[in-house]
Amino acid sequence: MQQISDYLFMGSLIFLVITFMIFFLGSGGMTSYRNVSNDTGALTDLQMNHDHKKMLEKQNNGLVRLLKSYLFWIPVTGIIVSIVLSKI
Repeated sequence: MQQISDYLFMGSLIFLVITFMIFFLGSGGMTSYRNVSNDTGALTDLQMNHDHKKMLEKQNNGLVRLLKSYLFWIPVTGIIVSIVLSKI
């Protein structure tokens, strides 16, 4: 039973990491949040004047989409089940 619990935990953890990568890269990664488009990564005056409220709303919408997704809750459930199985 312990071995099944270990495999379930590791599989769920890998699936959770892949889910985070899908949602993170699907939203454009950090460049869409920081709005850095030049090669050096330095912020210009135009980039410093972006709308912070709009940026925060975009981040919150991505988080809400992640929490509503089955791709997030399936591995979380697997992790919880593996912990319960390890206690038996």
